[in-house]
Amino acid sequence: MANYIGTKLRNDFTVGKLYSVHYFEYPTNFVFDGEKHDFWEVVYVDKGDISVIADDRQFCVTQGNAVFHKPNEWHTLQTSSESATNVVIISFEISSSLMEFFNEKVLSVGQEQKIIFSKVISEYTNAFQTHSNTPYSTRLHRKKNPVVGSEQLIKQYIAELLISFIRYGEPSLQRSQMSINRESALCNMIVNYMLDHISGNITIDELVRYSGSNKTTIAKVFRNSFNMSIMEYFINIKVDAAKKYLREDNYNISQISDLLGYSGIHYFSRQFKKVTGMSPTEYSASIQAMITK
Repeated sequence: MANYIGTKLRNDFTVGKLYSVHYFEYPTNFVFDGEKHDFWEVVYVDKGDISVIADDRQFCVTQGNAVFHKPNEWHTLQTSSESATNVVIISFEISSSLMEFFNEKVLSVGQEQKIIFSKVISEYTNAFQTHSNTPYSTRLHRKKNPVVGSEQLIKQYIAELLISFIRYGEPSLQRSQMSINRESALCNMIVNYMLDHISGNITIDELVRYSGSNKTTIAKVFRNSFNMSIMEYFINIKVDAAKKYLREDNYNISQISDLLGYSGIHYFSRQFKKVTGMSPTEYSASIQAMITK
């Protein structure tokens, strides 16, 4: 029998504690009071743009970019006066000399990293009952019956996110991987078509004809990239647009229903609540609560 000698694998990144996972949908002109803490934080702008102050630096972070705040760096943010903003914030404890890479940088977020952010949020909801849009929470509360392995996957995904930023840098280097490039291109084509037709109703057959692909392929790509079906994604786009209108306070609920091509306000409200867990009126009230805190 051969005498095998095992090799203990090294960790370049080991995530210790998790402090927060947020997906905030900020209204226009929202100002965060500012804070500093002894752990790392990454802020990813999913939609819109924000103005950031970090110690003595002031800069803008636009859609599709992320900024890291190092431990004990005082930081604050403000949304623009023109459009509502969606932001992912993840804060965590980590000890690694490689984290120097993230100091004072605004980094582009590629498709691969977007998927990792989505996976962190998904596993967070499997593990914790503290809602990701709860502002000013200082402690996470575990679910009584969490999904097996969810906390371990959060740690792994955060480490994977950090590694991908260091390895690939700009998203253009990630796109050299042909399979990711093809899926990303197909997704972008279909998503852009959805955005162009957000005020109407589309069908899968319509998307198949437009993309030149087939039902099986586009269904698989959307499931892999967004963990939902094509039609679920289209509904989510409509609801995201509705939330943006509500946060910007430019239209009432009836007008928003018409703008997004719903047959009636009651159907619109049912779909909105199915996606968000609250009615349009309740959502508006939660935004006002954030502003008047």
